[in-house]
Amino acid sequence: MIFYFSGTGNSKFAAERIAEKTGQRAIDITGFKKSGDKAVFSESGPYLFSCPCYMSTPAKYMTEFIESAAFPGGVRAYFLITAAASSGASARVCRELCEKKGMEYMGCAELVMPQNYIALFTMKDNEENLKIVKDSLPVIDRIAETMKNGGKLEDKNTGSFEYAVTKWVRDVYYKCMKTKKFHTTDACVSCGYCADICPLSNISITDGKPHWGKDCTHCMACINRCPKDAIEYGKGSLGKPRYKGPGSLLG
Repeated sequence: MIFYFSGTGNSKFAAERIAEKTGQRAIDITGFKKSGDKAVFSESGPYLFSCPCYMSTPAKYMTEFIESAAFPGGVRAYFLITAAASSGASARVCRELCEKKGMEYMGCAELVMPQNYIALFTMKDNEENLKIVKDSLPVIDRIAETMKNGGKLEDKNTGSFEYAVTKWVRDVYYKCMKTKKFHTTDACVSCGYCADICPLSNISITDGKPHWGKDCTHCMACINRCPKDAIEYGKGSLGKPRYKGPGSLLG
């Protein structure tokens, strides 16, 4: 079974391709938050968890999902972390999570995908992003083959000092995460798409305009995938290309 958390679609793309290659199901974990259903699973596995890297660790929403969900003891757990550069200390976080949940840790793969954090970083154009996505395909297929054959994924070691610093920076990042800089321009047509695609249901539409709540993970889905490019994040996103996700590039 394949689980994913995704904003602009990188982790979803990888999860769905692996599901197709291994004959398994790909499940969006945000569905459990929206429905309020408790996540309880009885399948013997293996399981794969796909999510982006935030501040050198797996997205908090994915780690919280794994911690709260019920899985059979001893199941094999694979992890796939999408990142624009490096997955940082993600492997160590996932290994410790498996120890806590009584899962057999089968490795944490790093998958380089297009940058989507438009609020801060330089965005690449579609041609450059298309190359990155195409280069990711054989990597994803190798991960799927390894999982299918019951092998272990290679991952990187993280030193204790680097790990401690990473966790501190991550915690500060989540505490400082704000939404007040999100705003719409005159290009907004009140379609409500941003509210529909927000994975945490954090956007509401009032008087035809989106309003952001406090439950935000800065996944950048709303700003990147707006069909009119009508959302900005302060001045940080001005003039930058939007990343609509792998599917928009591959056609």
